[in-house]
Amino acid sequence: MDGARLGELPYLQELEGVSSCDISPDGKFLAAGLVNGNISIYDTATWTRIQKFQGHQGRITSLAYSPNSQQLLSGSDDKTARLWNSETGSIDFVLEGHSDKVGAVAFSPTGQQVATASDDTSVRLWDPQTGAAVHVLADNIVRVIGIAYSPEGNTIASTGRDETIRIFDTLTGLPVLKSCKDGDWILCLTYSHDGRRIATGSLLGRLQLWEATATTLEPGREWEAHAFPITSVTFSPDGRWIASSSDDHTVKLSDSRSGLLVSTFINHVSFVSCVRFSPNGSYIATASYDKTLRLWESGVTSVAFSPCGRWLASGSIDKTVRIWDTRSGAAGHVLIGHTGAVQNVAFSPDGRWIASVCKKGIIVLWESGTGELKAEKTIDISPAARNVVAFKSGCLQVTSCHGDGNIRLWDIDQQLQGFRYILKQDQKSYRFAFSSCGQWVATTHSNCVRLWRLPSPDQDQEALPLQNQDCVSVIEGFTSNVEDVAWNPTKLEFATASYEGSIRAWRVVDDNDGLGRVSVRLLWSFGPAPLFTSGAVLNDVVGLSPINRKVLEQRGATGSSPAN
Repeated sequence: MDGARLGELPYLQELEGVSSCDISPDGKFLAAGLVNGNISIYDTATWTRIQKFQGHQGRITSLAYSPNSQQLLSGSDDKTARLWNSETGSIDFVLEGHSDKVGAVAFSPTGQQVATASDDTSVRLWDPQTGAAVHVLADNIVRVIGIAYSPEGNTIASTGRDETIRIFDTLTGLPVLKSCKDGDWILCLTYSHDGRRIATGSLLGRLQLWEATATTLEPGREWEAHAFPITSVTFSPDGRWIASSSDDHTVKLSDSRSGLLVSTFINHVSFVSCVRFSPNGSYIATASYDKTLRLWESGVTSVAFSPCGRWLASGSIDKTVRIWDTRSGAAGHVLIGHTGAVQNVAFSPDGRWIASVCKKGIIVLWESGTGELKAEKTIDISPAARNVVAFKSGCLQVTSCHGDGNIRLWDIDQQLQGFRYILKQDQKSYRFAFSSCGQWVATTHSNCVRLWRLPSPDQDQEALPLQNQDCVSVIEGFTSNVEDVAWNPTKLEFATASYEGSIRAWRVVDDNDGLGRVSVRLLWSFGPAPLFTSGAVLNDVVGLSPINRKVLEQRGATGSSPAN
């Protein structure tokens, strides 16, 4: 298709400029606010317009869905905000009280409160069930441009033209924190999903991260993202990426930790007013004054540094592997050859090769310097399999696992045409990783990690694949999937990350019993947050981590199943 770019989906055409947008938390609807005051509602299953909400007398400046997707909150230049029934399109309440345009709106994550920000220098908090005003946050001294609730909903952050972030208690309406001056107007802000960081976008096109605690708000990494003012900023659902939109007509996707540019979306031909991630992070929706909404596949699924640290390879659901210069952030080769979303990438120990694997089970070997495809191999796998590739430590052999728990070793010299198993087990696995010495491999599973000792290099070629009985140690105690594992490059230690919210560090220790046996000891653990309770029975609990939920069930402290 002429002019199409990788990752781009069909666009939605409006008759007016699109000044804001939002996606419902259930993923079923996309709302588009227009400069004429109307709101278009699209069905995301068919991408067709199914409703039009009418009532505002000025440009729609901001939109926010309720957590249950049943209400839509809109702000407008007509000095009002409105709460709509998202199913019928009827107006539940008109929120009146501001003396100037309402530039930003937000729904509390609890659904029990909404906020509106205005050029009249105030932020107002409202009850969405009655439409009644709850608090007027009047500590701001200039027009308020952006607002964002913390993930728990107990605080709300605001920013304006005085270069400052202010944080208020949503229960009392009192100010609790204020940042130092940034030296630049902050035009938009958002919390990360864990509540520990705030990302801001500025008049000069800069993105900045702020480290947030209950008592401090400290500036962190800052980088130049756009050439013109940033209009909107948002974190991906998993917190790995930051998407930003700008008056420079672009949308950019950046790594939330390093600030490294991951992708640039450039098909808009006028100011981009808003950017939003879909609830599952699979696509981005953008709104523009060019009268279009555009949809982009957003998923960067895997990244890997070259051994020298100069290059970064990224795999994406757009079926490509891209190489980036870590010094400048400049894009290099785009490696095209996969027919499905790329799930994992890895550099060889000498940096010469990149291995990648996609959802369809195709392993591809690329020459990193030229981006040339050197070999590929298709594996017959389940469509739901998680595919992982890695280079075996200390050699140039590619290994792969395809969700079945078995690890295959591929022969590069034979163009990936031959393989042998180095591990066969009866448990499905999510990830695996080799120690830097090449002697150990760890595999992750639904509730445990397994540790295996590999044959020595001189025995490797003749060795039979490891079997279940060869497992050296099983690390248990997880209450959810162990999603990843990584070895310390200088010590016999590894870290695990689990869906329950925990990160744990482990050390492999020789038992010194003369039999070569080892044990695995926990070094430290972070999260999930502890829960303390005594003599209590809790009903209809929300917001518990999986491990706390499990503890309550085991202790008989729940009158009914705790809610997610």
